[in-house]
Amino acid sequence: MKIRSHQILKSIIVLSLCLFIAGCGKKQPAVLHVAIPYSDNIQDLKTNYYVRWLEEKTGLSLDFTIVHNRRCDDYLAELFNSDSEIDIVLFGEDFIPDEEKIRKYAASGEVYIPEKTTGYTGYGQKELDGAGEIMWINYEWLENLGLSMPKTTDELAAVLRSFKEKDPNGNGIADEIALIGAVGDYSCDPIEFLLESFVYNDPYHSRYGAGRDADKLMASTDEYREGIMYCNDLFNEGLIDERSFYGTSRDICELINSPVALVGAFTTDSISNAVYRGNPEIMARYVHVPPLKGPKGACNALYTLRTTRTAAIITGSSNMKEEAKLLLDTMMTEEASLIARFGEPEVDWTFSSGQDVSIFGTPSTIITKNYIRNTLQNKHLSGIGPMEVPAKYLMGVTWNGINSDTEYIDAEAQISYRYYLPNFGDDEPVFHEYDETLSAYLDRSLKDFVRGKKDVRSDTEWGKYLNGIDTQ
Repeated sequence: MKIRSHQILKSIIVLSLCLFIAGCGKKQPAVLHVAIPYSDNIQDLKTNYYVRWLEEKTGLSLDFTIVHNRRCDDYLAELFNSDSEIDIVLFGEDFIPDEEKIRKYAASGEVYIPEKTTGYTGYGQKELDGAGEIMWINYEWLENLGLSMPKTTDELAAVLRSFKEKDPNGNGIADEIALIGAVGDYSCDPIEFLLESFVYNDPYHSRYGAGRDADKLMASTDEYREGIMYCNDLFNEGLIDERSFYGTSRDICELINSPVALVGAFTTDSISNAVYRGNPEIMARYVHVPPLKGPKGACNALYTLRTTRTAAIITGSSNMKEEAKLLLDTMMTEEASLIARFGEPEVDWTFSSGQDVSIFGTPSTIITKNYIRNTLQNKHLSGIGPMEVPAKYLMGVTWNGINSDTEYIDAEAQISYRYYLPNFGDDEPVFHEYDETLSAYLDRSLKDFVRGKKDVRSDTEWGKYLNGIDTQ
């Protein structure tokens, strides 16, 4: 039997209408527009395990805009002066906002402050307290020259001298850099580290002491002056590289990661901030130097109090504030934070029975099956965005047997430095309030003395320096 054409058309219309009604009946997920800094370590945001987990958990759809501008404050200024539809900005890696500016943005309404949150944003990150600066030395060069690990400032000077003069990389060229640092981050400045062998030196708190000495300005002591003299001697011998006073951390990373070994020693708070990912040979080249004993027996490690930093904001112009709050609140849960830190459960990590010992010497809580921190992966956001991993998990990671695991390497260094940190007993750590004007003066004076622009051995010059402190 023939079916007339108008009957076919009618059937098509009915079918289409049914499909349309069915489609209308299915609620589409709300779309959040999220700005995220570019990362070499994230493969694909659309298929990323953590992103898909967040979407499933919240019922939201995440639309990412990748920010290639590394100047975070410039990006925020442009964002708040535009008609952008961005609901959330995530921070991380070297895309970090100035906290004072964030406060001002929050006060002006450009950053939305949800109710019942901690602080002015409520979405942050906090790492473990501990040593804020560690020295790393080229162990291959020590072996090549038959040298021992330096334990005192005098021994370090002798080692650096050998690094510079005895061709430890064996290429017949005088291209060795004994000790180098960078500007912009105290942890990358070896002079700050060397001063710890003379007096407790805390540039993050305007060089005041800690605990009972929190009101004592260490930068005005004779011990501090003696430390500067020592650094000035190293500089005059060419053992502290001139680039330490103007080079960036990116500059020294290029030197440290050179196929030809060029650098003898440097400082940073984590080896992962100096050695590029995927370079296990270079990672194995450097080992940490325990705090050095000075000529009068002083031996300190810089205590860094890890305050919570802003890791995400909701824009004041967002029309999806409640949905944005839902996403960020979810990211701050323990379940989400463990994924954000360690990857996919039971695949990249699992909970420990507690019978093993962690890399920090504490009972194990986490066993890593696949080490994916600071590596190219598709499981999390490489440390970008808010998270709140309980300390018992950060302290409880069990070593996975890989010597190039930066978490293991950093933990070994932290354990080595722990004894030399200020002892607060059972009390909360106490520090002097940071003074920006004073700190700028002390930083500038320190560089001038070390480089010989001012004579640290001149009582007249030192007197002028002390008088300058009183006028700040």
